[in-house]
Formats: sequence, C-alpha cells, structure tokens
Amino acid sequence: MKTTRLLIDALMAEGISEMTLLDIGGGIGVLQHELLKAGVSSCINVEASKAYIEAIKEEAERQGHADRISHLHGDFVDLAEGLSECDIVTLDRVICCYHDVKGLVEKSSALARKVYCLVYPLDRWSVRIGGVWENFTYRLHRSPFRFFVHPPEVVEEILRTEGFEQRFYQEEGMWQIVVYKRVQS
Repeated sequence: MKTTRLLIDALMAEGISEMTLLDIGGGIGVLQHELLKAGVSSCINVEASKAYIEAIKEEAERQGHADRISHLHGDFVDLAEGLSECDIVTLDRVICCYHDVKGLVEKSSALARKVYCLVYPLDRWSVRIGGVWENFTYRLHRSPFRFFVHPPEVVEEILRTEGFEQRFYQEEGMWQIVVYKRVQS
C-alpha cells in the first residue's frame, strides 16, 4: 500500500540503523520486513490475528531474519505493561480499528524511546460517511470489526504531552501519515 511505503521512506529519512522496533497491528509484516532489511536490529510484533502472525513468521524465515522478530498475539492495550521500550513504535492503519484511541496512543507512545509513527484516517465528513457505510456492512455480515475515525487533536495532544514533535506529515487519499520524534531534553 502506498501509505506504508510513504511511512517506510519517512522513517528511513530519520535514520533507523541499529534501532529496535515495536510494530503494533503489523498485519502480514510488510513494515517489519522492510525496516529489518533497512537496518533495524530487532522487532517486536504485536498482532491480534494468529493468521497474520503465521504469515509474518513464514516470510521472516524466507527472508532470513526470523531470529530478529518476536511475536505476541493479542490486544496491544492488554499486553502493553509487559513490553519493553523500543526506539521506534509504528501503528500503520491500526488506530482506525480500535475503539479506545486514547488508551492505545498513551500506552504505545510511552514505549517509544525515539520515534512514533502512525497512519490513520483523516477526520473528514467523507471519511466519516464511508466509515458509517463500512460499519453497516460489517453489522450485516455479523462481523465484530468496526472502523473508527478519531479526532487527530486527541492523538496530537497525547504525543505533545509525551514529549514528541511532528517531523513528517503527508496525506494520501483518506489517510494521514505522521512521524513524530521525541524531543531530547
């Protein structure tokens, strides 16, 4: 997906060599594999889908970096207290899938030593209308999944309080790609 490529490029511009990565909701692992190839030393993958974890493990084995990724299955917010800090924390199209944006961003940003990255929906009427339609179809199919559009002000306030400043911002379709860096005191 183009947003993931933009996020990877923005991260690489920050310099990622020998950094550690916490990828929350990384899906099939595109971000993890690309960043490990680009110099990230190790990765913690927190994923709610067992099928995605299996796909990531297979691809990591094929690419030769399976020993540099550890996997945790479950809801990140429930697992956060047991996790160590990492240099980089990424949430690529994760906030849109989670009801408690405040809890998710507070717990994930607290684990980011240097860089915090997100791809999440723009808060626009067209995206909100699309989300209502999408959630209607999920209900029709009896799927528990829901799509959320959270106010960016909530995310930005938490990150400012946590000591981050925005380093990169780009819009792509209905998405915003944002990279924050922790301000050194």
